[in-house]
Amino acid sequence: MAKDKYLPPCAIFYPEYVDLMTKSYWLKKISIPNADLFLEYIRTVLPWIKSVGGVIVKRDLIQESTSKEWDGGQLGLVIEFESKFAAKKAFYSEVFQKYLHSRDLMELVTISTL
Repeated sequence: MAKDKYLPPCAIFYPEYVDLMTKSYWLKKISIPNADLFLEYIRTVLPWIKSVGGVIVKRDLIQESTSKEWDGGQLGLVIEFESKFAAKKAFYSEVFQKYLHSRDLMELVTISTL
């Protein structure tokens, strides 16, 4: 087994290294009331998630009508990050916190890790 030149042999047992090595996930469910906000979300939030290392591994879309155009509904996402550290860094980033504040979501969105 090759020695890791960056970590001491038993580093994997320290909590600070576990945060760097364990994949972490965001579970997001958002209500989007109209087509304009849906397009804004797709054009801004989804590229930002990718830019901070997030990968959408599962999505669910529930539209509130049978219309072919978006007229409201819910979008559910499971977003994978390479580590708990990366997931927390994205969540607490200035960009994401400003987004939450601008949408008055500060009290509705939380992060927890196991």
